[in-house]
This record gives sequence, C-alpha cells and structure tokens, in this order.
Amino acid sequence: MAQFSVASPLTDGALRLIQIGNEIGSRDVVLRGQSLLLKGAFDLNDFDAAYETSKQIRQGNTLMGHQPQVRVANEMLIKLVRQSHDPALYEYALYLLDGDGGFVKNDFLALNLFEESFAAHGNANAAFIAAVIRNESLVPGTKDKQRIGELITFAVLNKVKGASEYQAQHIDGGHWRNLDVKNWRGWLVSQ
Repeated sequence: MAQFSVASPLTDGALRLIQIGNEIGSRDVVLRGQSLLLKGAFDLNDFDAAYETSKQIRQGNTLMGHQPQVRVANEMLIKLVRQSHDPALYEYALYLLDGDGGFVKNDFLALNLFEESFAAHGNANAAFIAAVIRNESLVPGTKDKQRIGELITFAVLNKVKGASEYQAQHIDGGHWRNLDVKNWRGWLVSQ
C-alpha cells in the first residue's frame, strides 16, 4: 500500500517549468519540468504529481514531440482512483459520464465515484453532480430525496456554481428529468 502524500512544492514547480518552457519554446525547460514531475510521481510517491503526469501524458507535448498516450494516462488515472485520490476520482467520474477519454459511458459507476469523492474528501463539486445524477436518473434506488437534499445542500453551502439555481429550478421546483446533458464538462463550465 502506497503512503499518501500531499501536493508538494516540487509538483507545483514542475508544472510551472513545463508551462514556462512551452511559452518560451524551450525544450530544456520543459524537459526539466517533466523530469521533476516524474520524480515526484514515481520516486516520492506524490499522488498529485502522478495525477498531473497522467494529464501531461494524455495531452502530449508538441514542443517535445510527444504524442498523446490515452491508454497509459488512463492506467495511471485508474491506479490513482484505487488509492482514492480525489482529483482522479472526480476526473474519472466525468470521463465515465461523458463516455470519452477512452472510457465507456457508465452513469452508475460515475455516481458511485462522485459520492465517494464527496464522502471521503468533502468535494462539493462532486456532491453537486451526484445530486443532479440522482435527481435526473431513472435507475431504481437512486432517486432518494433525502440523499439528493443532503448533496445539493452541501454544494449550495459551499457555493458551487449553478447549485443554488439547480436546486431552485429542478429540485424545489419539482421539474423532473428535464435536463438532457450531452457533455457534462461543458455543462459544468456553463453553470
């Protein structure tokens, strides 16, 4: 079992180096940032560094000539989900909701991951999405009004964008099943 490690200054510094290197077109600076990120991920067991590494692998890097490697990024993401790393739980659940990023659409598993993110880490954004899924779902057993109330109240109290409007219009207002979200990431950005 790997020990949990919080985000380190090394991870933040590595990401800054990668960003600056890309902005100024310096392969050496990007390479130094990538090396630091990999050191944090694999040598120092920094889960945030591993998560950021998976994002870098998924995107690739044109300056460095690295092609996106979705399968490798997904394997890293799933390993972090098994460790209950919150940003990985949240991102994986979004991929499952949208059915993209190399993952098959699975609303029920996504709901479970969002609720784990909320229960274990107090992630208010995950609570909001879990409330929406439960409210909109036709799956038997998911439309638990008390649970929906708990989730949406937590999201509203933590000032998640769109949570209070959703509560007023779709939960308290009684509108059932009138959302048809095609892309959850886009929908969340629009809130």
